Parts: sequence; C-alpha cells; structure tokens
Amino acid sequence: MTRWTHGLVNRLVLLCDIVMAALAAIIAHGRWDFLSWSQIAILWAIGVFAYVQILQAGRAYRVEHYDRPLRQLGHLAVAGVPAGALLAICYYAIIPIGSTNLAALLGWGVLTAVALIFGRLVLVRTGVALVQTRGVLRRNAVIIGDPARARDFVHRYREEEGANGLITFVAMFDAGHLPGEMTPPPPAPPGVPLMGGLADLLEYVKHNPVDIVVVAKSWEDPAAISTIANQMYQIAADVIVEMDPDRFILNDARLTRIAGEPALQVQQQPLKGSLGLLKGVEDYVVATVGLILTAPILLAAAAAIKLDSPGPILFRQPRVGLNNRVFPCFKLRTMRVDLADDGSRGTTKDDPRITRVGAFLRSTSIDELPQLFNVLRGEMSVVGPRPHVPNMQVATNVRYEAIRQYVARYRMKPGITGWAQINGMRGGINTLEKAERGVELDLFYIEHWSIWFDIRIMLLTITKGMAGPAVF
Repeated sequence: MTRWTHGLVNRLVLLCDIVMAALAAIIAHGRWDFLSWSQIAILWAIGVFAYVQILQAGRAYRVEHYDRPLRQLGHLAVAGVPAGALLAICYYAIIPIGSTNLAALLGWGVLTAVALIFGRLVLVRTGVALVQTRGVLRRNAVIIGDPARARDFVHRYREEEGANGLITFVAMFDAGHLPGEMTPPPPAPPGVPLMGGLADLLEYVKHNPVDIVVVAKSWEDPAAISTIANQMYQIAADVIVEMDPDRFILNDARLTRIAGEPALQVQQQPLKGSLGLLKGVEDYVVATVGLILTAPILLAAAAAIKLDSPGPILFRQPRVGLNNRVFPCFKLRTMRVDLADDGSRGTTKDDPRITRVGAFLRSTSIDELPQLFNVLRGEMSVVGPRPHVPNMQVATNVRYEAIRQYVARYRMKPGITGWAQINGMRGGINTLEKAERGVELDLFYIEHWSIWFDIRIMLLTITKGMAGPAVF
C-alpha cells in the first residue's frame, strides 16, 4: 500500500493548480474566442510555468500552509501578479497590433484567479482536511541518543507544535544501551516507549514505518554521532541530528562545500545578489518619490521648529547601522538642545525635553521624514530594523548585553519603519521583555524578507503605524 507523504500531497496541489488554470483557459477560449488553440496553449504554458516557479521558489507548496486561507491568498497574489504581467507582455508580443482584445485578456485573468482561488480554498482545503482527519499525513519519528536529551527534545517539540504537529514520536532508543543489558531503563516521554539501543532501532524499522530518525546526542561526543549516522545509511528515512541551541545559532544552517570539503554554513548573508539589487532599487525609488511628495510638509515643519525654540532644524544623532557601523541619523529636531545628551537613555512619554512643536511632529512621525536622505545616502532602507543609538539602555542594561541575538539586527540596513514598529514596538522600549519582543520581530523580518513583505509594511505604516498612543 502506498503511504501518503507530504511530497505526494504537494504534487497533487501543484496538479490542482495546473488543472484549474487549464479549465480557466478552456472557458476563456470558448467565451471570447480571441486566440487560436495554439496561441492560448503557448501563453498558458508561459503563465503557469512562471506561476509555479515563483511559488516553488517561495516554498509555498507545503502541507502546513494549506489550512491557512489568508496565507494561501497571499501566495496566489505574489505569484499570480507577476505571472499575469508576463503573460500579458507575451500576449502583446505575439498578437498583431490591432488584433488584441484587452477585455478578453482581462476576463481570462479574472477567470484564472477565480479558478485558482476555488481550487486552493475549496478543493485543496477539503482534500487536505479529509486526509488529515485520517492521520495519514502524520510522519512517524523515532529518536535515539541520550535519554535525557531525547526526552527534552520531544517535550520541546510538543510544546511548540501542540496537538497539530505533523510528526508523531513512536519510539525512543538509548544510544548507550548494550544488547542484553539489564539495568533499569531511564524514563521515556509519555506515549514514547523506550525500545532498547541502536541494534534494536535497526530491527524496529524492519517491521514498523519510520519517516524520521532524530539523533539527540551531545556534540561533545562526535564519535557517537558519527557511529549512529553511519548506521542510518541502511534506513530509508530522513535522519536529523539535533543541534545544541546553547552552543549554536542555526536559524539558517545548511550544508555547503569549501574547496571541495563538506562544511556547515550556519548563516547566510541577507539579500545577496539580485535580491540586494531589488531592495536597493526599492529604497531609491520610494525615497525619491517620498521626498518629492513630503517636501511641503518638511518646509512647514522647518519653519515651525525655528519659530518654536532656538537651535538647528535638523538633528543628527549617531545610530548603529549595517555591520555595526555608526552613521548620523537625520531627524527634525523635536527637543531642546542639550549638548550633554548622547541619546542612550532614550525618550519617555511626556519627556520634559520635548518642545510643543516637537510633540506634534513626534506624534505624527513627521520628525522621521529626513531619514529619507539617509536612504539616498545608502545608510538606511525604507523598511528594516529601526536603528538604535550606541549603548542604548534597557532596564539599566546595555541592550546588546541584555538580549541574546540583538546584534543579529545589524545584518541588514536599518529602516525608517519596520515589522516591529507596526506590531506595537513604537515609543519607548524600557523593559527587557519589550526589547526581546522587538528583536524577535526584527529577526523574523530579516529571515522572511520579500518585496511584498516590504510593501505590506509600508502600507500598514501609512494606515496604522504613523500615529497612536505608543508614538511619542
């Protein structure tokens, strides 16, 4: 009997997308008859190929996504818009001028969108839910290693995934167990029986379906890990070696080769190659357009600052940017001039240093607009982790000393707005808990960056992130 696997389900979902797009093309041809069958087949193939490639590049064909309607719609939009644009370009390239039919082309696009949405939100969700209720998508896993580490690993997984986890741990094996040993077995996690040692694991998989083998051994004993891994070559299963989170930060780890030798790459530079170019184009275009549109606001704000209190219009404050480089961050001055203030203590609500005009500028985020010049100078991005002053204090601690992984924010240019800011991290950050939450949101942005994510953040900044009780 063929077992249902995640890969099989993903291929069926891909097939569903292709069939839905084909049905839309057939209906469009019958309704408008604006293309020959050969022409529509060529355009359909181009559009579907681009659509599928974008989804696969974004790892959108994954079982855990299919029961989330909003995520499904987001994937369809991210892939459908550029694929549709490419199809339209090809349409006007192969159809003689004067013979094009824009209404029919738009109708075909709408039909395709409706068909794909119906396929994903009705057919796929129903099918996946039916399969999941029978439990056939769950992957059986066994874990071998030090019993205490194995028990902790299973406990962490259950806490993280809850009852919706797609992995079921069915057995545990003690890597130090010797055949015939009669010592009392260590306690195993509830529902995960201890079945013996390495030899027993090899015997177990002969009679029971196993999809994943987790090796939970200390990295201080590499010989034991190597012994177990070498024995796993005879098993048709995914073999995963647990990494010690206290020793490694491996959010983006993958195997690679250096001079032909295998190596573990524990981090990848964000926005490499074409992605960095795309981000740069986005920054320069948005910053240029933003400065043109906000020029009257900046001029009015400058006049108000001059009339309200003595001092310069622009305030230049050292901030930490990409790769820990310090740069002058531009803001409209909102406080009285204090040469002894280095900014490390931050700003609090009702801060007596804030001027009357400054309070308005801060509450509306107008004081941040000069940072568009920082973007054009290459020191900042429009969207990214917010830049902090050097030695920023949080609860009497220097922030980078108080929060693990804080410095990982510096892997990307800081931004005028960011994922943390539209999720409640505006205003003062005066507790470690709030600071840790901000770092968590910043790292999520870095790890999940896309042009569409930036557009979403910019739109949310305009609609809800520029003002509010947390902005001061």
